[in-house]
Amino acid sequence: MASETISVLFAKHASGTAHTDPFETADGFIVQSGETKVRCEKIARRFHPDIVLVDPGPCVTMDVLQTWGAWLAEVPFFFRPGFFLVVDTDISMEEKYRFRECGFDEVIPRPVQEQALRYLSYPYLRHKILEQKNFNSKQTMNQASTYLNRFKNALSVVKSELIQEKTSLNNALKQIHHMNKERSHLKNQVQKAKKALDQNMAGCEKLLSQLIRRQVETSRGHAERVADIACFIGKGLGFDEKKLENIHKAGMLHEIGLVFMPRTAQTKPFDQLTAFEKNIQLQYPVKGADLLSHCQVFEKTAKIIRHMHENADGTGYPKGLKKDYIPLASRILAGADMFDAVKHREDILCLEDLMAALENLAGSRLDPLVVNRLEKYALLHMGADAFQIREVGIDQIAPGMRLGCALFTADGTKLFSADTVLTRAAIDKIIQYNREFPVDDILYIKV
Repeated sequence: MASETISVLFAKHASGTAHTDPFETADGFIVQSGETKVRCEKIARRFHPDIVLVDPGPCVTMDVLQTWGAWLAEVPFFFRPGFFLVVDTDISMEEKYRFRECGFDEVIPRPVQEQALRYLSYPYLRHKILEQKNFNSKQTMNQASTYLNRFKNALSVVKSELIQEKTSLNNALKQIHHMNKERSHLKNQVQKAKKALDQNMAGCEKLLSQLIRRQVETSRGHAERVADIACFIGKGLGFDEKKLENIHKAGMLHEIGLVFMPRTAQTKPFDQLTAFEKNIQLQYPVKGADLLSHCQVFEKTAKIIRHMHENADGTGYPKGLKKDYIPLASRILAGADMFDAVKHREDILCLEDLMAALENLAGSRLDPLVVNRLEKYALLHMGADAFQIREVGIDQIAPGMRLGCALFTADGTKLFSADTVLTRAAIDKIIQYNREFPVDDILYIKV
Protein backbone atom coordinates (compact mmCIF):
# COMPACT_ATOMS: atom_id res chain seq x y z
CA MET A 1 0.00 0.00 0.00
CA ALA A 2 2.76 2.43 0.97
CA SER A 3 4.60 1.92 -2.30
CA GLU A 4 1.58 2.82 -4.48
CA THR A 5 1.07 6.32 -5.80
CA ILE A 6 -2.49 7.64 -5.53
CA SER A 7 -3.80 10.22 -7.97
CA VAL A 8 -6.23 12.69 -6.37
CA LEU A 9 -8.51 15.29 -7.86
CA PHE A 10 -8.96 17.88 -5.09
CA ALA A 11 -12.18 19.79 -5.69
CA LYS A 12 -12.06 22.49 -3.00
CA HIS A 13 -13.89 25.56 -1.96
CA ALA A 14 -11.74 28.65 -1.61
CA SER A 15 -12.66 29.07 2.01
CA GLY A 16 -11.43 25.54 2.85
CA THR A 17 -7.93 25.90 1.46
CA ALA A 18 -6.28 26.61 4.77
CA HIS A 19 -7.34 23.27 6.16
CA THR A 20 -6.12 21.08 3.21
CA ASP A 21 -3.15 22.74 1.50
CA PRO A 22 -0.54 20.79 3.54
CA PHE A 23 -1.94 17.47 2.21
CA GLU A 24 -1.21 18.45 -1.41
CA THR A 25 2.54 18.17 -0.78
CA ALA A 26 2.43 14.75 0.91
CA ASP A 27 4.58 11.92 -0.49
CA GLY A 28 2.86 9.12 -2.44
CA PHE A 29 0.14 11.35 -3.87
CA ILE A 30 -0.29 13.11 -7.18
CA VAL A 31 -2.71 15.92 -6.58
CA GLN A 32 -4.50 18.11 -9.10
CA SER A 33 -6.64 20.91 -7.58
CA GLY A 34 -9.59 22.87 -8.89
CA GLU A 35 -11.80 25.47 -7.20
CA THR A 36 -14.63 25.46 -9.72
CA LYS A 37 -16.74 22.70 -11.18
CA VAL A 38 -15.70 23.61 -14.72
CA ARG A 39 -12.03 23.49 -13.78
CA CYS A 40 -12.46 20.20 -11.96
CA GLU A 41 -14.30 18.65 -14.92
CA LYS A 42 -11.46 19.57 -17.30
CA ILE A 43 -8.95 18.02 -14.92
CA ALA A 44 -11.07 14.88 -14.53
CA ARG A 45 -11.26 14.35 -18.29
CA ARG A 46 -7.48 14.24 -18.73
CA PHE A 47 -6.24 13.22 -15.26
CA HIS A 48 -8.31 10.09 -14.53
CA PRO A 49 -7.97 10.29 -10.71
CA ASP A 50 -8.14 7.39 -8.30
CA ILE A 51 -9.88 9.53 -5.67
CA VAL A 52 -12.02 12.66 -6.00
CA LEU A 53 -11.66 14.64 -2.74
CA VAL A 54 -14.42 17.26 -2.38
CA ASP A 55 -13.99 20.05 0.17
CA PRO A 56 -17.16 22.20 -0.02
CA GLY A 57 -15.92 24.60 2.69
CA PRO A 58 -17.00 25.18 6.29
CA CYS A 59 -20.51 26.42 5.54
CA VAL A 60 -21.86 23.37 3.83
CA THR A 61 -25.55 22.68 3.34
CA MET A 62 -27.42 19.67 2.05
CA ASP A 63 -28.30 21.56 -1.14
CA VAL A 64 -24.62 22.22 -1.77
CA LEU A 65 -23.77 18.58 -1.21
CA GLN A 66 -26.55 17.45 -3.54
CA THR A 67 -25.24 19.86 -6.20
CA TRP A 68 -21.74 18.41 -5.87
CA GLY A 69 -23.13 14.90 -5.93
CA ALA A 70 -25.09 15.60 -9.12
CA TRP A 71 -21.94 17.00 -10.70
CA LEU A 72 -19.93 13.93 -9.73
CA ALA A 73 -22.53 11.68 -11.32
CA GLU A 74 -22.36 13.62 -14.60
CA VAL A 75 -18.57 13.68 -15.02
CA PRO A 76 -17.62 10.98 -17.61
CA PHE A 77 -14.92 9.15 -15.65
CA PHE A 78 -13.41 6.27 -17.63
CA PHE A 79 -13.08 4.25 -14.40
CA ARG A 80 -15.17 5.43 -11.46
CA PRO A 81 -12.95 6.86 -8.66
CA GLY A 82 -13.76 6.95 -5.00
CA PHE A 83 -15.70 10.10 -3.96
CA PHE A 84 -14.57 11.47 -0.56
CA LEU A 85 -16.19 14.35 1.32
CA VAL A 86 -14.10 16.53 3.63
CA VAL A 87 -15.97 17.63 6.82
CA ASP A 88 -15.00 19.59 9.94
CA THR A 89 -15.55 17.00 12.65
CA ASP A 90 -16.72 13.47 13.20
CA ILE A 91 -20.28 13.00 12.12
CA SER A 92 -23.05 10.67 13.08
CA MET A 93 -23.98 7.53 11.20
CA GLU A 94 -27.23 9.14 10.10
CA GLU A 95 -25.32 12.00 8.49
CA LYS A 96 -23.02 9.54 6.71
CA TYR A 97 -26.06 7.87 5.19
CA ARG A 98 -27.31 11.23 4.03
CA PHE A 99 -23.94 12.02 2.47
CA ARG A 100 -23.91 8.67 0.71
CA GLU A 101 -27.33 9.44 -0.71
CA CYS A 102 -25.76 12.55 -2.24
CA GLY A 103 -23.17 10.35 -4.01
CA PHE A 104 -20.19 10.35 -1.64
CA ASP A 105 -18.45 7.07 -0.72
CA GLU A 106 -16.42 8.13 2.32
CA VAL A 107 -16.21 11.00 4.80
CA ILE A 108 -12.82 12.28 6.01
CA PRO A 109 -12.32 14.98 8.66
CA ARG A 110 -10.20 18.08 8.33
CA PRO A 111 -7.30 18.39 8.19
CA VAL A 112 -6.86 15.55 5.71
CA GLN A 113 -4.23 13.18 7.01
CA GLU A 114 -2.06 11.26 4.57
CA GLN A 115 -2.34 7.98 6.42
CA ALA A 116 -6.11 8.21 6.79
CA LEU A 117 -6.61 9.07 3.14
CA ARG A 118 -4.33 6.22 2.04
CA TYR A 119 -6.19 3.77 4.30
CA LEU A 120 -9.61 4.83 3.03
CA SER A 121 -8.40 4.82 -0.61
CA TYR A 122 -7.16 1.23 -0.58
CA PRO A 123 -10.54 -0.49 -1.37
CA TYR A 124 -11.24 1.96 -4.18
CA LEU A 125 -7.78 1.46 -5.68
CA ARG A 126 -8.35 -2.30 -5.66
CA HIS A 127 -11.79 -1.76 -7.17
CA LYS A 128 -10.32 0.43 -9.91
CA ILE A 129 -7.62 -2.19 -10.67
CA LEU A 130 -10.30 -4.86 -10.93
CA GLU A 131 -12.33 -2.63 -13.24
CA GLN A 132 -9.26 -2.06 -15.40
CA LYS A 133 -8.60 -5.80 -15.57
CA ASN A 134 -12.24 -6.44 -16.33
CA PHE A 135 -12.15 -3.76 -19.03
CA ASN A 136 -8.98 -5.24 -20.55
CA SER A 137 -10.53 -8.71 -20.46
CA LYS A 138 -13.63 -7.40 -22.17
CA GLN A 139 -11.50 -5.66 -24.76
CA THR A 140 -9.56 -8.84 -25.33
CA MET A 141 -12.76 -10.84 -25.56
CA ASN A 142 -14.32 -8.29 -27.90
CA GLN A 143 -11.22 -8.39 -30.06
CA ALA A 144 -11.20 -12.19 -29.99
CA SER A 145 -14.91 -12.16 -30.78
CA THR A 146 -14.23 -9.82 -33.71
CA TYR A 147 -11.47 -12.10 -34.96
CA LEU A 148 -13.72 -15.11 -34.44
CA ASN A 149 -16.53 -13.48 -36.41
CA ARG A 150 -14.08 -12.62 -39.16
CA PHE A 151 -12.82 -16.18 -39.11
CA LYS A 152 -16.39 -17.49 -39.23
CA ASN A 153 -17.15 -15.22 -42.15
CA ALA A 154 -13.95 -16.28 -43.91
CA LEU A 155 -14.74 -19.90 -43.12
CA SER A 156 -18.22 -19.43 -44.51
CA VAL A 157 -16.76 -17.95 -47.70
CA VAL A 158 -14.24 -20.81 -47.95
CA LYS A 159 -17.01 -23.32 -47.32
CA SER A 160 -19.09 -21.72 -50.06
CA GLU A 161 -16.10 -21.79 -52.40
CA LEU A 162 -15.42 -25.42 -51.49
CA ILE A 163 -19.02 -26.29 -52.26
CA GLN A 164 -18.66 -24.57 -55.62
CA GLU A 165 -15.35 -26.37 -56.22
CA LYS A 166 -16.95 -29.66 -55.22
CA THR A 167 -19.80 -29.01 -57.62
CA SER A 168 -17.35 -28.10 -60.37
CA LEU A 169 -15.26 -31.17 -59.58
CA ASN A 170 -18.31 -33.42 -59.70
CA ASN A 171 -19.29 -31.91 -63.02
CA ALA A 172 -15.75 -32.38 -64.29
CA LEU A 173 -15.75 -36.00 -63.11
CA LYS A 174 -19.04 -36.56 -64.88
CA GLN A 175 -17.58 -35.06 -68.03
CA ILE A 176 -14.45 -37.20 -67.68
CA HIS A 177 -16.60 -40.28 -67.16
CA HIS A 178 -18.62 -39.36 -70.22
CA MET A 179 -15.41 -38.72 -72.19
CA ASN A 180 -14.01 -42.07 -71.06
CA LYS A 181 -17.15 -43.79 -72.28
CA GLU A 182 -16.88 -41.98 -75.59
CA ARG A 183 -13.18 -42.78 -75.73
CA SER A 184 -13.88 -46.47 -75.10
CA HIS A 185 -16.56 -46.38 -77.76
CA LEU A 186 -14.21 -44.68 -80.21
CA LYS A 187 -11.45 -47.11 -79.27
CA ASN A 188 -13.74 -50.03 -80.06
CA GLN A 189 -14.69 -48.42 -83.34
CA VAL A 190 -11.03 -47.81 -84.17
CA GLN A 191 -10.17 -51.41 -83.31
CA LYS A 192 -13.02 -52.62 -85.49
CA ALA A 193 -11.94 -50.28 -88.29
CA LYS A 194 -8.32 -51.42 -87.89
CA LYS A 195 -9.38 -55.05 -87.92
CA ALA A 196 -11.46 -54.44 -91.02
CA LEU A 197 -8.57 -52.55 -92.62
CA ASP A 198 -6.14 -55.34 -91.77
CA GLN A 199 -8.54 -57.84 -93.29
CA ASN A 200 -8.93 -55.69 -96.38
CA MET A 201 -5.16 -55.26 -96.69
CA ALA A 202 -4.64 -58.96 -96.19
CA GLY A 203 -7.21 -59.58 -98.89
CA CYS A 204 -5.55 -57.00 -101.12
CA GLU A 205 -2.16 -58.62 -100.52
CA LYS A 206 -3.62 -62.03 -101.29
CA LEU A 207 -5.25 -60.65 -104.43
CA LEU A 208 -2.00 -59.16 -105.66
CA SER A 209 -0.14 -62.36 -104.78
CA GLN A 210 -2.62 -64.40 -106.82
CA LEU A 211 -2.24 -61.96 -109.69
CA ILE A 212 1.53 -62.34 -109.58
CA ARG A 213 1.30 -66.14 -109.29
CA ARG A 214 -0.98 -66.48 -112.32
CA GLN A 215 0.59 -63.92 -114.64
CA VAL A 216 4.24 -63.62 -113.65
CA GLU A 217 5.68 -66.56 -111.68
CA THR A 218 7.54 -69.16 -113.70
CA SER A 219 8.29 -71.17 -110.56
CA ARG A 220 5.27 -71.89 -108.39
CA GLY A 221 5.67 -70.86 -104.75
CA HIS A 222 8.55 -68.48 -105.51
CA ALA A 223 6.99 -65.56 -103.60
CA GLU A 224 6.30 -67.66 -100.48
CA ARG A 225 9.85 -69.04 -100.49
CA VAL A 226 11.38 -65.58 -100.89
CA ALA A 227 9.21 -64.25 -98.02
CA ASP A 228 10.21 -67.16 -95.73
CA ILE A 229 13.92 -66.81 -96.51
CA ALA A 230 13.82 -63.03 -96.01
CA CYS A 231 12.10 -63.46 -92.62
CA PHE A 232 14.70 -66.06 -91.59
CA ILE A 233 17.50 -63.58 -92.31
CA GLY A 234 15.60 -60.72 -90.67
CA LYS A 235 15.12 -62.72 -87.48
CA GLY A 236 18.82 -63.54 -87.43
CA LEU A 237 19.64 -59.83 -87.71
CA GLY A 238 17.27 -58.84 -84.89
CA PHE A 239 14.29 -57.46 -86.81
CA ASP A 240 11.19 -56.76 -84.72
CA GLU A 241 7.70 -58.04 -85.57
CA LYS A 242 6.75 -54.96 -87.58
CA LYS A 243 9.88 -55.09 -89.73
CA LEU A 244 9.42 -58.82 -90.25
CA GLU A 245 5.82 -58.17 -91.33
CA ASN A 246 6.96 -55.55 -93.86
CA ILE A 247 9.73 -57.75 -95.28
CA HIS A 248 7.31 -60.69 -95.56
CA LYS A 249 4.93 -58.49 -97.57
CA ALA A 250 7.85 -57.39 -99.73
CA GLY A 251 8.72 -61.03 -100.40
CA MET A 252 5.16 -61.85 -101.40
CA LEU A 253 4.77 -58.79 -103.68
CA HIS A 254 8.28 -58.15 -104.99
CA GLU A 255 7.36 -59.20 -108.54
CA ILE A 256 4.28 -56.97 -108.85
CA GLY A 257 6.16 -54.74 -111.31
CA LEU A 258 6.44 -57.64 -113.82
CA VAL A 259 2.69 -57.38 -114.36
CA PHE A 260 3.46 -54.49 -116.73
CA MET A 261 5.72 -56.71 -118.84
CA PRO A 262 4.11 -58.32 -121.93
CA ARG A 263 3.25 -61.96 -121.24
CA THR A 264 5.06 -63.04 -124.41
CA ALA A 265 8.28 -61.68 -122.98
CA GLN A 266 7.99 -63.21 -119.55
CA THR A 267 9.16 -66.64 -120.69
CA LYS A 268 12.00 -65.47 -122.96
CA PRO A 269 15.63 -65.72 -121.87
CA PHE A 270 17.09 -62.34 -120.90
CA ASP A 271 19.44 -62.21 -123.94
CA GLN A 272 16.45 -62.59 -126.29
CA LEU A 273 14.47 -59.66 -124.87
CA THR A 274 14.12 -56.39 -126.74
CA ALA A 275 15.66 -53.22 -125.28
CA PHE A 276 12.23 -52.14 -124.01
CA GLU A 277 11.62 -55.53 -122.41
CA LYS A 278 15.09 -55.58 -120.87
CA ASN A 279 14.46 -52.15 -119.36
CA ILE A 280 11.19 -53.39 -117.85
CA GLN A 281 12.97 -56.49 -116.55
CA LEU A 282 15.62 -54.39 -114.83
CA GLN A 283 13.27 -51.70 -113.55
CA TYR A 284 10.32 -53.82 -112.43
CA PRO A 285 11.06 -53.27 -108.68
CA VAL A 286 10.69 -49.52 -109.27
CA LYS A 287 7.44 -50.02 -111.20
CA GLY A 288 6.11 -52.24 -108.43
CA ALA A 289 7.20 -49.82 -105.70
CA ASP A 290 5.46 -46.95 -107.49
CA LEU A 291 2.29 -48.99 -107.70
CA LEU A 292 2.35 -50.04 -104.02
CA SER A 293 3.29 -46.57 -102.71
CA HIS A 294 -0.20 -45.32 -103.62
CA CYS A 295 -1.49 -47.38 -100.69
CA GLN A 296 -0.27 -46.13 -97.29
CA VAL A 297 -0.23 -49.62 -95.80
CA PHE A 298 2.33 -50.73 -98.39
CA GLU A 299 4.61 -47.66 -98.21
CA LYS A 300 7.40 -49.37 -96.23
CA THR A 301 6.98 -52.50 -98.35
CA ALA A 302 7.41 -50.36 -101.48
CA LYS A 303 10.66 -48.86 -100.13
CA ILE A 304 12.08 -52.35 -99.60
CA ILE A 305 11.13 -53.52 -103.10
CA ARG A 306 12.38 -50.33 -104.84
CA HIS A 307 16.06 -51.06 -104.12
CA MET A 308 16.13 -54.87 -104.41
CA HIS A 309 18.04 -54.66 -107.75
CA GLU A 310 20.82 -52.53 -106.28
CA ASN A 311 24.13 -54.43 -106.27
CA ALA A 312 26.63 -54.47 -103.42
CA ASP A 313 29.35 -53.22 -105.80
CA GLY A 314 27.26 -50.23 -106.96
CA THR A 315 26.38 -51.53 -110.46
CA GLY A 316 22.66 -52.05 -109.83
CA TYR A 317 19.42 -50.16 -110.41
CA PRO A 318 17.79 -47.69 -110.08
CA LYS A 319 20.40 -45.43 -108.36
CA GLY A 320 23.58 -47.50 -108.31
CA LEU A 321 23.74 -47.56 -104.51
CA LYS A 322 26.64 -49.43 -102.93
CA LYS A 323 27.08 -51.61 -99.85
CA ASP A 324 25.60 -50.04 -96.69
CA TYR A 325 23.94 -47.27 -98.68
CA ILE A 326 21.45 -49.87 -99.82
CA PRO A 327 18.68 -50.34 -97.20
CA LEU A 328 19.33 -53.53 -95.22
CA ALA A 329 15.82 -54.87 -95.85
CA SER A 330 16.34 -54.41 -99.60
CA ARG A 331 19.67 -56.29 -99.40
CA ILE A 332 17.91 -59.13 -97.55
CA LEU A 333 15.09 -59.28 -100.14
CA ALA A 334 17.62 -59.32 -102.98
CA GLY A 335 19.47 -62.21 -101.33
CA ALA A 336 16.28 -64.21 -100.74
CA ASP A 337 15.17 -63.68 -104.38
CA MET A 338 18.61 -64.62 -105.73
CA PHE A 339 18.81 -67.68 -103.47
CA ASP A 340 15.59 -69.13 -104.90
CA ALA A 341 16.70 -68.32 -108.45
CA VAL A 342 20.18 -69.88 -108.05
CA LYS A 343 18.80 -72.96 -106.34
CA HIS A 344 16.73 -73.80 -109.46
CA ARG A 345 19.58 -73.36 -111.95
CA GLU A 346 20.42 -76.48 -113.97
CA ASP A 347 24.10 -76.42 -112.96
CA ILE A 348 23.28 -76.56 -109.21
CA LEU A 349 23.25 -80.26 -108.42
CA CYS A 350 24.02 -80.36 -104.71
CA LEU A 351 24.33 -78.22 -101.62
CA GLU A 352 28.04 -77.62 -102.22
CA ASP A 353 27.26 -76.19 -105.67
CA LEU A 354 24.67 -73.87 -104.12
CA MET A 355 27.15 -72.71 -101.46
CA ALA A 356 29.81 -72.02 -104.06
CA ALA A 357 27.40 -70.11 -106.29
CA LEU A 358 26.24 -67.94 -103.39
CA GLU A 359 29.82 -67.19 -102.35
CA ASN A 360 30.62 -66.07 -105.90
CA LEU A 361 27.86 -63.46 -105.57
CA ALA A 362 29.19 -62.06 -102.25
CA GLY A 363 30.56 -58.55 -102.63
CA SER A 364 29.28 -58.11 -106.18
CA ARG A 365 25.55 -58.77 -106.44
CA LEU A 366 24.88 -59.53 -102.76
CA ASP A 367 25.97 -58.25 -99.38
CA PRO A 368 28.41 -60.77 -97.82
CA LEU A 369 26.51 -60.51 -94.55
CA VAL A 370 23.34 -61.64 -96.33
CA VAL A 371 25.24 -64.43 -98.14
CA ASN A 372 26.43 -65.72 -94.80
CA ARG A 373 22.81 -65.92 -93.58
CA LEU A 374 21.69 -67.55 -96.84
CA GLU A 375 24.28 -70.32 -96.44
CA LYS A 376 23.04 -70.95 -92.90
CA TYR A 377 19.50 -71.13 -94.24
CA ALA A 378 20.61 -73.64 -96.90
CA LEU A 379 22.52 -75.65 -94.35
CA LEU A 380 19.61 -75.83 -91.89
CA HIS A 381 16.80 -76.34 -94.40
CA MET A 382 18.36 -78.27 -97.25
CA GLY A 383 21.32 -80.27 -95.97
CA ALA A 384 19.75 -82.47 -93.34
CA ASP A 385 19.42 -85.47 -95.71
CA ALA A 386 23.06 -85.39 -96.86
CA PHE A 387 24.80 -84.97 -93.51
CA GLN A 388 24.33 -83.89 -89.95
CA ILE A 389 25.10 -80.36 -88.76
CA ARG A 390 26.35 -79.44 -85.29
CA GLU A 391 26.39 -75.92 -83.84
CA VAL A 392 29.53 -74.96 -81.89
CA GLY A 393 30.88 -71.75 -80.38
CA ILE A 394 34.17 -70.16 -81.39
CA ASP A 395 35.74 -71.33 -78.16
CA GLN A 396 34.76 -74.95 -79.04
CA ILE A 397 36.25 -75.26 -82.53
CA ALA A 398 39.14 -77.66 -82.98
CA PRO A 399 41.46 -78.79 -85.82
CA GLY A 400 39.84 -81.27 -88.19
CA MET A 401 36.34 -79.78 -88.05
CA ARG A 402 34.68 -79.11 -91.45
CA LEU A 403 32.72 -75.87 -91.95
CA GLY A 404 29.13 -76.39 -93.06
CA CYS A 405 28.94 -72.88 -94.57
CA ALA A 406 31.32 -70.03 -95.35
CA LEU A 407 32.62 -67.90 -92.49
CA PHE A 408 32.37 -64.09 -92.76
CA THR A 409 33.31 -61.29 -90.35
CA ALA A 410 30.85 -58.60 -89.32
CA ASP A 411 32.19 -56.22 -91.98
CA GLY A 412 31.61 -58.80 -94.75
CA THR A 413 35.15 -60.14 -95.09
CA LYS A 414 35.16 -63.77 -96.17
CA LEU A 415 37.54 -65.87 -94.06
CA PHE A 416 36.80 -69.41 -95.26
CA SER A 417 34.54 -71.09 -97.80
CA ALA A 418 32.02 -73.80 -97.01
CA ASP A 419 33.46 -77.31 -96.60
CA THR A 420 36.84 -75.94 -95.38
CA VAL A 421 38.64 -78.25 -92.96
CA LEU A 422 39.89 -76.22 -90.02
CA THR A 423 43.57 -76.33 -89.13
CA ARG A 424 45.35 -74.81 -86.18
CA ALA A 425 46.43 -71.91 -88.38
CA ALA A 426 42.84 -71.41 -89.57
CA ILE A 427 41.57 -71.40 -85.98
CA ASP A 428 44.23 -68.84 -84.97
CA LYS A 429 43.15 -66.66 -87.91
CA ILE A 430 39.50 -66.85 -86.80
CA ILE A 431 40.43 -65.90 -83.23
CA GLN A 432 42.61 -63.02 -84.43
CA TYR A 433 39.89 -61.58 -86.68
CA ASN A 434 37.25 -62.05 -84.00
CA ARG A 435 39.08 -59.58 -81.74
CA GLU A 436 38.65 -56.69 -84.20
CA PHE A 437 35.88 -57.78 -86.57
CA PRO A 438 33.66 -60.24 -84.70
CA VAL A 439 32.40 -63.30 -86.49
CA ASP A 440 29.20 -65.21 -85.67
CA ASP A 441 29.02 -66.69 -82.18
CA ILE A 442 27.73 -69.95 -83.68
CA LEU A 443 29.61 -71.96 -86.32
CA TYR A 444 27.97 -74.81 -88.26
CA ILE A 445 30.17 -77.89 -88.41
CA LYS A 446 29.59 -81.02 -90.52
CA VAL A 447 29.71 -84.30 -88.61
